[in-house]
Formats: sequence, structure tokens, C-alpha cells
Amino acid sequence: MKIAFVYAGGRESRWQDALAGRLPSDFFYGAVELARAGHEVSCIDAPEANGSWLAAGYNALFDRNAPARTRGEHVVAVARALSRLHDVDAIVAASTSHANALARWKRNGRLRARLVGIHCGHVNFEIAVARQRATARAMACQDIVLFADSERADTVRQFSADPRRVHTAAFGVDVNFWTPAPATREFVLSVGNDGRRDYATMVSAVADLAAPVKIVTARPLPQPLPPHVEHLRGSWHAPAVTDEGLRDLYRCALVTVVPLEDAIQPSGQSVALQALACGSPVVLTRTRGWWGGDDFADCLELVEPRSPEALRTAIQHVLNDGKARERMSLAAREAALAHGRIDTFAARLADILATPSIS
Repeated sequence: MKIAFVYAGGRESRWQDALAGRLPSDFFYGAVELARAGHEVSCIDAPEANGSWLAAGYNALFDRNAPARTRGEHVVAVARALSRLHDVDAIVAASTSHANALARWKRNGRLRARLVGIHCGHVNFEIAVARQRATARAMACQDIVLFADSERADTVRQFSADPRRVHTAAFGVDVNFWTPAPATREFVLSVGNDGRRDYATMVSAVADLAAPVKIVTARPLPQPLPPHVEHLRGSWHAPAVTDEGLRDLYRCALVTVVPLEDAIQPSGQSVALQALACGSPVVLTRTRGWWGGDDFADCLELVEPRSPEALRTAIQHVLNDGKARERMSLAAREAALAHGRIDTFAARLADILATPSIS
């Protein structure tokens, strides 16, 4: 099968390195694994068309009637890639914005290929009726892939989506890259840039902690930071550390903390699973979008949202009980191998693509 993956940017230049295993394949969302399985896969960047007069015109005319999280910048971005999509059997869009923008061109007859959209967070907010209807029209011509069941019922209800088109595929990471290694565990680690990170609660929780703390994020942190808290500013597109450097941080972490705001959107999977695959115990906020079920009970502690006290207690438990930390560390890798592989996500995506499309 000829499959084109469409991304917001930053993948196309790294595609060959990903195929060769020189970097983790997580955020290619199964493309690498499908290519290795024998499919003819292309990787296409469609960065937002900022500053485009066409995008500005689209926003002026259609913004209130555009699908959720979709603006003219996305519609123009994917339009520039249309010539590369004519001869493929399926298109996998790696974000809500790009999936819905491609759906507009598909509705206009410019795309014949089957469209699969990977969505996350599109049900977090109430939207106006006109935008809701536009989103429903966009979703009617694509298969919808969600990372957890928490969003499925609201997706069907809010956007009148055909339940047969709404699929769940748990996110996974590249366990061949994220691996444990002998290391001295020295600090508490937190990583992540998404809008659901709750670093205010995190900083409050570790304010009096004896252990050093490293936070890797492009997001601003509460100021002033305690002297033992180090802020490493970085994102996927402009990393503060290399992939290998981040792997070393996980390997040296006493515990990896993933503080989240409560939402129905599944959040924190990538960092939690990367850390577990490297043998680091994890403390994570349990939200309505919790994605792990009981699969990680032996290596991951869940805490209630917006509670510095609960987060501090969980961190201290891992730090103070060396035997428990060692047990969690050993269980972490096993749990990632059993329940957190990008191979499994890719296999689920392949099953969806192999199922006849619903007309």
C-alpha cells in the first residue's frame, strides 16, 4: 500500500535517519514501522503557511465556519502538498489541524485517497454550532484515530461521527531507542511542552525537595525558581538536548514526573513511556484522559490533579524507598515492552487501513 504521512513539520528532513534507526521513531506516528513492514511510505511536511495572503483571506471568509483547530494557514499548507498526494492509496494526517484541512480538499474533489486523521484534544472545549457542524463535515470523510477511549464518546456525540469511523490506538514509543543502561541516578526529572503540563503544581511540589530537579520544557516556569531546580529550555523542533541526551537524562533520573492539568484529552504518554522504557519510575497526574488502565501499576504512581501535596508525597515515596524504587525501575522496562510500543500503534494503524473504507 502507498501511504503518505503528513506532518506539521520537522519530520521530512529526519526521515532517512529515522528509517535507519539513528533517532527514535515515536513522533513519526507509525510511519517508520509501516515502511519496515513493506508498505511504500512517504513523509511530507506541511508547515503552517504563516503570512500567506490566501490563508488570511480564508480566515476572513470562513474562520467562524471552519472545523475545530483548523485555520487558513493549515488549509494552504496542505494545498501546497496536494501534488504529492495524488497517487497514494491512503493519507495519514498526524494532527487534527492537518486532518481537517485535508478533509476540506477531499470534499472539494481534490483528493481521492483514503484519509485517516490522528486527533487529540479536539473535544476539550465547547465550540459554536457553526464550527461544530463544519467539524462534523470534515470528520465524515476521514477515519478518526484517538489515543485513548476517553475521547471517543464525546467525539461521536459532539460531531455526529459514525462510530465505525472512530478508532482507538494507544500511543507507543520506540523501545529499541529508549533503553536502560547502567547509570548513577541523581535527580528528579520532568519533560514536556504540551499545553496540559501543570508546571506550577510541579514547582510548588518540589520547592523543599532535597534532590536536584531538572525540567526540560520550552514553556515558561513560575519565577523565581528554587535554586535546586534547573530549567532546560527545549522543544521537539528546537531541543535543549539531543535525543541521546534526553535518553541519558531518563537513565539518570531517580524518578520522572509528568504533572498534568485535568482534561479528557490523553496527555503525557510519550514522556511517561520513554522514561519507563529507559527504566525510570514515573509519577503522573491521573486525569480524566488517563490512558494506561492497570497496565503500569507496578512502575507508575498516579496522583490527583492540582495538588502539590499529593505530588510531593508521591515523589518523596519513590525517593525515600530505595527498594521500592528499584522494583519500579525493573518493572518499568517490562511494562513499556508489553504495553507501550510504537510497533503496536503502527500495527493498529495498519489494521485500520486494511479495513474497507465506509462510504
